[in-house]
Amino acid sequence: MKGSSWNKRMLALVAMMFLLLLAACGGDNSSGAEAESGEETDVETSESEGATDVDVEEVVDLGEATLVTNWFAQPEHGGNYAALDEGYYEEAGIDMTIEPGGPQISATQLVASGKMDFGYTSGEDILNSRDKGIPLVAIGAIFQVSPYVLISHADAGVENFEDLSGMTSITAPGVGYWEYIKEAYELGDMSELSYTGQLSTFIDDPNAVTQGYITSEPYVLDQQGVENSYLRIHDSGFQPYSNVLFTTEEIIEEKPELVAAFIEATVKGWEAYREDPANYQDILLEYNPDLTEGLMEFGAEEQEELIFGGDAEEYGFGYMTEERWSTLQDQMLDLGIISNDEDPNNYFTTEFLPSEE
Repeated sequence: MKGSSWNKRMLALVAMMFLLLLAACGGDNSSGAEAESGEETDVETSESEGATDVDVEEVVDLGEATLVTNWFAQPEHGGNYAALDEGYYEEAGIDMTIEPGGPQISATQLVASGKMDFGYTSGEDILNSRDKGIPLVAIGAIFQVSPYVLISHADAGVENFEDLSGMTSITAPGVGYWEYIKEAYELGDMSELSYTGQLSTFIDDPNAVTQGYITSEPYVLDQQGVENSYLRIHDSGFQPYSNVLFTTEEIIEEKPELVAAFIEATVKGWEAYREDPANYQDILLEYNPDLTEGLMEFGAEEQEELIFGGDAEEYGFGYMTEERWSTLQDQMLDLGIISNDEDPNNYFTTEFLPSEE
């Protein structure tokens, strides 16, 4: 018992000495660090705390948001799908859902009704909606130059807009660019059919001209052995922005942080898509299984200059000008398509786009 007691005391003493040694070593290391860094320790602590604050701000939950495009998933929507695929919307605090459009889907009606937050449409549709009292606002233009073309058979001899006179047109009813071209180029004796998204009527009629996207229909026709040529709508003098990103006045007023985050993530998505379009073919196929690798490659190549050229080359992706909107508004007023001559600044804004460098 005595030996056991002595052993216990010795063990306790050794343990105490060991703890004292550890404390001394810890104290030396701490003092050494403070002596070497001095006030830098406080700075580092402050920076660390600041970094934590920034991280919290970056992951602010902006809730759910929805985007409806103007057609089935295509390269023309590539940047938004890239942003979704890369998680840019999630990083911005947005739980984003993208709904593809189609021939029976009106993005303007869905956004105006509050069923969707953001949409794709044309510049002229923004003005048509405003003319009806629907408070839509353009917040960015994906296409600086419209991808819309009028396609004819190669042997029809169409070289300019005047040559379209007497042909059968297949266009969306009342679409502004066609009304402008008919009047500006004095086209007569036209038989007009409604565009349905199918090419069979055009293929079967050698005297037909159909609307289409430069990024899609010419390629599809080539693959079917249908030789074709086209005129760019932009070259007619009617030059609306295309694939315009828009929302409502209410969302801009009540959720400006959401709009800003949406645009920021979208711009990042388009930059990623531009860098490597092939990297996002899988997500486009997920939303539109009818796409082919060839069509996606063709579309990405054809749209490059239309999206990133023009004013976008100098001022950045999505840029819009008051002059361009005013010109479009005047043309539509002259054609009697609209009667609303309000200030363009009411229906478009660049405040959420990246600042000019």
